[in-house]
Amino acid sequence: MAPRRRSIKNSDLPTGLAVKKVRGVDRFRYRYPNGKDFYFPIGTKRVEAIQATLLFNAEQRSPENLRMQREDKYNQPLSFWLPKIKPRILADKPLGANALQQFNANYDFLNANFGDVYTKMITLETVNDFLALATAGKSNNVYNRKLGFLRKVFKYLVDESAMETNVAEAKLTRPKEVKKRQRLKLDDFKKMLQASASIQSLHWLNIAMRLSIQTTHATLEVSRMKYRDIKDGHIRIHRQKVQHKEASRVEIPITTELQKVIDESRKLASPYIVQRIGRYRHQLSEGCDHPFQVSSKQISREFSKLRDELGIAANLEKDERPTFHEIRALSIHLFDKAGVDPQARAAHSDAKSTKIYKENHVEWVRVPAAELKIV
Repeated sequence: MAPRRRSIKNSDLPTGLAVKKVRGVDRFRYRYPNGKDFYFPIGTKRVEAIQATLLFNAEQRSPENLRMQREDKYNQPLSFWLPKIKPRILADKPLGANALQQFNANYDFLNANFGDVYTKMITLETVNDFLALATAGKSNNVYNRKLGFLRKVFKYLVDESAMETNVAEAKLTRPKEVKKRQRLKLDDFKKMLQASASIQSLHWLNIAMRLSIQTTHATLEVSRMKYRDIKDGHIRIHRQKVQHKEASRVEIPITTELQKVIDESRKLASPYIVQRIGRYRHQLSEGCDHPFQVSSKQISREFSKLRDELGIAANLEKDERPTFHEIRALSIHLFDKAGVDPQARAAHSDAKSTKIYKENHVEWVRVPAAELKIV
């Protein structure tokens, strides 16, 4: 398709320069050969914008430069290369559901905002522009994760000869921020246990909290525990965050306390240990495959709601108050104090001292029997 002809009043503008209305104000916009846009400051005179564009075009839009770009078959827009490398990235290191969702969001953002940029014209400035757009107002941790995403994508682009060097490696990460969220105190946990036990509609939350404290596992694993996972006096748990690592599968012995939790959970005809009847009896919650299954988000949400109703950590800002996930930290701490190594139990990837055996070509790490007396 032929480019749209300029209006007569803008016929004097050189290649790449145009007038665009931004928030009601006419601005001079220059479009680089790589597709990136630059807006001249408000108040820039027409003659100044024209002169600056002519100088830049003489260098960047010379026939020799344009010919070199056309002849390099690997120098293509990001939108050309991204669909080619995405399957490789995901095949080389399969991601869990949450990580995959985040990867796709970053991928779509990069493609939408920088898809026109030619890969061999990507510089550290491109990296800075991406981070400025994607992390405005976000934490240092988010910033570092976005930078890690770029480094991974560019690594594959270099491997495909689409880039000469991984320029994102030259970008410095930001220092890790001190964790705002406070730890859950044992007394506060007991208070919440007692409150959830006394409220019939929160029976399922009481079960979820007790499962977490006895197993050291968090919301996602707790929400997915099934009765059929109980084998030979053990409950099998597959930790999703490190699901592709050897230590992610653990078998935890069914102790007296854990058996009590399992027995008290059997209220409905559900395969899941944490179970409840929702507002709509036959409707599936997000991430669930059974009407009576409770999603991890629901567990976290109701825990935080009960915490606030009881006035626990009321002196702290909301993002500093302990969440359901802090039961995992409390459990690990209590097992450690009791002289029980919590690493294998918690399915940490560096737990190597426990026995590993095979069944159906899947490895499970069997951990010693241990329980916590909370009340």
